[in-house]
Amino acid sequence: MVTRVATYTNHTLLSDLAIRNAARVTDLQNQSSSGYKSRDYAGIANSTQRLLNLEGEYTRAEQYLRNTTQAKLRLQSMETAVDSMITIATQMKTLLIQASSAQQAGDVNVRGQATQALQQVANLLNTSLDGRYLFSGGRSEEPAVDLEKMSAPDNYISDDSNNLTGSTTLASLSVTTGQLQIVSTDVNGNSSTSTVNYNAATDDISDILDAINSVTTNRAIASLRGLGDSDTNRLNIENVGNGSITITETGTGDLLTVLGMEKIPNPRIDTDYYNGDKQILDVRVDDEYNVSYGILADNPSFQKLIQGLGMMAATEDEDALVVAMGYISEAIEDLPNVQGQIGLDISNIERFEARHEDFKVFASQAISDIETVDVPLTLAELSQYETALQASFISISRAADLSLANYLR
Repeated sequence: MVTRVATYTNHTLLSDLAIRNAARVTDLQNQSSSGYKSRDYAGIANSTQRLLNLEGEYTRAEQYLRNTTQAKLRLQSMETAVDSMITIATQMKTLLIQASSAQQAGDVNVRGQATQALQQVANLLNTSLDGRYLFSGGRSEEPAVDLEKMSAPDNYISDDSNNLTGSTTLASLSVTTGQLQIVSTDVNGNSSTSTVNYNAATDDISDILDAINSVTTNRAIASLRGLGDSDTNRLNIENVGNGSITITETGTGDLLTVLGMEKIPNPRIDTDYYNGDKQILDVRVDDEYNVSYGILADNPSFQKLIQGLGMMAATEDEDALVVAMGYISEAIEDLPNVQGQIGLDISNIERFEARHEDFKVFASQAISDIETVDVPLTLAELSQYETALQASFISISRAADLSLANYLR
């Protein structure tokens, strides 16, 4: 075919049209087979920046959702643990009521069941998820509590027949002069022995307190305080190393006998059992928002439950068990508040979780609108362009056959 001056313009126009149709057919064929508008950003140049922004925001939303999912799982595990502790506390209170009604703490095995309950509470406070101990604060690689330190340390306490004060004299109590030997051992087995002399003619209760507390190597301290809610001050000589203490009289003294000093678990709440720290964890749930969450094992509600169970596990003394019931009752009242706080943390996290889920749906659709094509519509458009391309080829072919001879014929 020879292009002449007279047909050059028509030929060029038809050729350009055919080339454009062919290019469009190729694009539509690629789109219909892949489902995407283009294999690179150049094919969607006018939407590239918006696509990049959406993809970046979508990735951040996914990371925030991973954060919220992880934090929520931890909180749900903690919530379940607290719920189990409420059940244990309720069962132990019922057991104490039964024992006190029958006045047969030994027959209902209070000590054995309390020991088992204490073990269960320890296991619950040592709940772990993905290698993290949930109640340990920032020291999540360590168990939150040490069971050996959960039992209440030894404590000698006087009876309630005298409301003692520092100025109460030994003579007024009819005490005979003598001396106390105090052997105190901490949880690690380190022990100390001290001897405290007292003179019935000249000493008062303050002198006894000073004599015990002035021994710097002693692992025992003395104080005046009531038992539980009682307003009656009693003499307490307690172990300070979370361990055992033994007090004996030497010579002719009878201070222990006159005061009715009895060895019971220490009624003072402590947190020696706690191995964690004070750090409250937080989770990033949005660009400029963190949610603090979690409860530590040294929470006062847990302390009361542990103290009550520790006393139950160590003695059948009626006065001590009354104090233990008081602690357990307070724990039953307080633990639902702890559970409620965990529930609020979960609810707070879920608000952001729902927001990011909604954004993912929106962003996914927006990204799809930019990147992908409607394959059925694309196939229909492809058919049209293929028809147009065929028509262009036919037109070019027929234009090539035009000549004066053909026209005159």
